[in-house]
Amino acid sequence: MTAEPFESMAVFLELPLLERAVEEVFGADAPFARLRDASAFVDDTLNVLMAQLHGELMRRKASPLFVQGIGQSIAIHLARNYADLVKEPRSGSPSLPGYKLRQITDWMREHVADNFDLQQLATLAGLSKFHFHRLFKHAAGEAPSRYHMNLRMHEAKRLLRETKKTVLDIGLEVGYANPSHFAQIFRRETGLPPSDYRRQR
Repeated sequence: MTAEPFESMAVFLELPLLERAVEEVFGADAPFARLRDASAFVDDTLNVLMAQLHGELMRRKASPLFVQGIGQSIAIHLARNYADLVKEPRSGSPSLPGYKLRQITDWMREHVADNFDLQQLATLAGLSKFHFHRLFKHAAGEAPSRYHMNLRMHEAKRLLRETKKTVLDIGLEVGYANPSHFAQIFRRETGLPPSDYRRQR
C-alpha cells in the first residue's frame, strides 16, 4: 500500500468495435476468439494509449475523432494480446445450443414490442453481451438486433394482411409509438409503405 495519490480510469469499448478488431486480427477464425480475463498486470503499450486518451479528454475541447482513434487502437491491442482461439474442431463453430436459442427467440417473440436490450437477452442466456452476441449471430445467422427487427416486421406484415387494425395501432403493437417512424422503418425493410403493402395483399 502507498499513501501517494493515484487516478483510476475506466474505458468502455462498444461491442461492434471489439468485434471489428477481433475480425481484423483473426480473420476467418474470429468466431473462435475469446478475450481472456486479466487483472493486476502491467502493459506499457496500453498505459501509453490510456495516457494519450486521458490527456485528450482533459483538453478544453477534446477531439471526438482523436478519442475514436485511440479507442480503435486499444481494441486492436486487446485483440492482438489478450484474445485466444478456442480449441474447437473447425467443423463445428461456437453457437448457442438449440434449446437455448429457442428459449431466447421465443422470449423475443413474446416481447416484440419491447425496446431491444442486448444486456437483458445476454442475462437470460447466462452470458456476457460480447459472447451472447457472437453465439446468437452464429446460431441464428443474424445479429440479435436484426433478428428483433425482423420479428417486428414479420408481425406487422401479418397484422396488415390478416386484420383491419389501423396502421397506427399496428405500429404500436409492434413497438413503434411514432407512426411516421414506423412507416419509415417498414418501407425501408419491405420496400413499401404499410398502407401500400396492405392494398397489395
